[in-house]
Amino acid sequence: MRKLLSLSMLFMLLLGWACTEEEPETTVLVTEDVLYTSAENVRLLGRLITNQTINAVDHGFYLAEDENFSSPIIISLGTKEGPGRFIGETTGLTNSKTYYAKSFMDLGGEIQFGNVITLNTLSPIIETFSPAFGLVGESMTITGQNFTEDTEVFFGDSKAVITSIEFESRLHLIIPEASDFSVPITVIVQDKTLEFNSNFEYQIGTYELINKFPEAVRLYGNAFYQTNSGLNIGLGTVSKNSFYSKIQQYDIGSNTWKEVSFPGTNRAYGFATKNYLGGGTAGLIPNPYDINFSFYKVTDSGFERLPDLPFASRESIAFENGGNLYVLGGKEGNTSALRRFNSATNTWTNLNDSPVEFSTENAFFVYQNKVYIIGNDAVLWEYTINSDSWESVSTYPGSLGQGYGMGQVIGNKAYVGLYQRNTQVWELDMNTMIWKSKNDIPGLPQEITVAHFEKDGFLYIMRMPDITLAGNFPMNLYKFDPNGF
Repeated sequence: MRKLLSLSMLFMLLLGWACTEEEPETTVLVTEDVLYTSAENVRLLGRLITNQTINAVDHGFYLAEDENFSSPIIISLGTKEGPGRFIGETTGLTNSKTYYAKSFMDLGGEIQFGNVITLNTLSPIIETFSPAFGLVGESMTITGQNFTEDTEVFFGDSKAVITSIEFESRLHLIIPEASDFSVPITVIVQDKTLEFNSNFEYQIGTYELINKFPEAVRLYGNAFYQTNSGLNIGLGTVSKNSFYSKIQQYDIGSNTWKEVSFPGTNRAYGFATKNYLGGGTAGLIPNPYDINFSFYKVTDSGFERLPDLPFASRESIAFENGGNLYVLGGKEGNTSALRRFNSATNTWTNLNDSPVEFSTENAFFVYQNKVYIIGNDAVLWEYTINSDSWESVSTYPGSLGQGYGMGQVIGNKAYVGLYQRNTQVWELDMNTMIWKSKNDIPGLPQEITVAHFEKDGFLYIMRMPDITLAGNFPMNLYKFDPNGF
């Protein structure tokens, strides 16, 4: 419409010139169009139509919040000679507001104005923020529309530092400290306060060093299992050079250790659960290893010898469900075999093989009659015990390090990670199958996990430096609170 008005004026002038012998002196000043608006910026187009010499000392636009232009913003473009279009812009306007604009020309004492047009500055909008969870000091991007230069962002009550604003639609900022691990993100644009529907979550998880292994050794291929009496760690080898024949039991309540007598022979890389212990190697020299076939039931008073295993087991995954023991894979014989031990009849049954090879290199956990195992390619496999069936259900997002990771369950959350020479821990929500990273465990990056347990909503994790690090390093026992902040 504004362009049509300008063209109509031009047409009338040309028509008038064509119908007269002498051209009258005619000057028309037009406020043509609004080229661009945002929450705080505007760009205007004006035009001077004339057939005479013009020497304006200034020209541009008046912009005001009222039609009377009582307190105008003057966009001064300087001198102008002759006809033509001109563009002016300004910033610092208020969002979501109606403004009035008109072009002007100062002829040195006489100011002429063009027609008045209206415009509306735009309202700010927030759309997304990424990442949805993270650490203090990491970068975040907020997308939206019509952000102004004075935009502010708050995480709860903590103000973030905005490092840059791109195209009035992308805020780049640094995640600040906060008083809670889950906080709302608020974006303030001038007088508008906008809040996202979902909170930002800080990466959490705290570690407390609570004890050390009672002997100055580094265990490899050891067994660990949990009973009502405490957390048990032992057997295996000392620095891969000699067997460690003891089992040490840690009592959480008293924060003390005691030795548990084991009647069996030495072994490394065997399996252990709450109620069973067996398999492993009977010698230290590989290619091939001598296999230990002895098999024990763990009782309140100690150990009860059961019939020997009918198969070789080294680094096999073992778990219990419904009163039965399951032994999967390993590095001897059929490395995909899954066998079930019936405690009532002391008999073994072969089940369906796993779709890929598994061993204790692969982190695993049990949740609601299903077993979950992270494959060597990071695929998360789900084994349904009742139907004896397998399917892939997710992909582990963290680093697999050099294998031998942890898998534990607290409530409806699984915690996976702490592979050899890796410090990452990831949380998997078993209802949504969404992964979230937790804070890394302290210590050296070359450390490996010796044992891990769950008790009363906390994880108990023993770590030690790998054998390649020379020196007298203890095996440290940490208490991990997944929700610690």
